Amino acid sequence: MASRILKALQQVGTHAVGNLNSLKVKTVANGALIEGADVDNFTLVELGFNTDGERVAKQLSAVDKKAYLVAAPETRYLGEAMADFYNAVGERARIVILEEGYTRFDTSAFTGAPTNGKVAHFDPTSKKFLIHDGTHADYATAKAKFLVVSNEDDMEYTIGQALVRLEVIEA
Repeated sequence: MASRILKALQQVGTHAVGNLNSLKVKTVANGALIEGADVDNFTLVELGFNTDGERVAKQLSAVDKKAYLVAAPETRYLGEAMADFYNAVGERARIVILEEGYTRFDTSAFTGAPTNGKVAHFDPTSKKFLIHDGTHADYATAKAKFLVVSNEDDMEYTIGQALVRLEVIEA
């Protein structure tokens, strides 16, 4: 006989994972409530306020908007994989302020070959960082730009997903 709980325990998550690499990061005080749609960790969001005056975050909607990194800590109760976690609508998330030349992080939300020295920007349509040589059409107008500084292929460290390490060039 089938069980809803057994089915839930057998499903494997596909959400983005990552790590903060900077020793100390600045965060938005009290975080922000996720609005509009669920948001994966280690992707970019934009901030605003709701009708109650609370700070809200939603997935970045355009490359020319001010961007922040969502990096909420995961609390594992049932041995969940890191790829099972995401930031649901209505939940409060930790929002990291991007600092040029300082903020470094790993993310599995990327497309392209992660070669040191390449650059990246966040694509609101695919909800991934696009890695390229700097000639992408949206790169010139992107407010948040990143430098590829490493890739991580150690599957134990990445918990089963390839990661790229990005450093903020412009925020």
